[in-house]
Amino acid sequence: MNVKNILDKIKIALECDTYIDISNKLEVTPGAVDNWKKRNTIPNKYLLKVVEDTGVSLDWLIDEEKPTFHISGGTKNIGQVNNSTIHQDSKKEDTVDFYEEFKIIEGLANLSKNMDYLKKEMDKIKSKFLDDLSKKQ
Repeated sequence: MNVKNILDKIKIALECDTYIDISNKLEVTPGAVDNWKKRNTIPNKYLLKVVEDTGVSLDWLIDEEKPTFHISGGTKNIGQVNNSTIHQDSKKEDTVDFYEEFKIIEGLANLSKNMDYLKKEMDKIKSKFLDDLSKKQ
């Protein structure tokens, strides 16, 4: 168990910036959180409290390998939040764990952008060709 990693995920789930914020939200002393770090363990009741209060999965919370994705309540924008969180102000985001599906969607979005770019370039070439053709006639 990597307590620092779990505490970082707890920060995301509880929308906290510091360990003191975590202690306030979990109603424990800052010293308790320090002890968790020193002992490299977090009591199960606090892990379950985070799950219950935020809706994140326990699997995500304790598994170091699981990336996290948030789907915002209003617009269904998807963003990876390993380093930052996306906020929509309208409602708390639900955490969804589906890395492969996201990568497919991301790939399709990139492909769509490339196709739009190629279409615009082809339109430019076509327009230039037609202009040159009309000048020759």
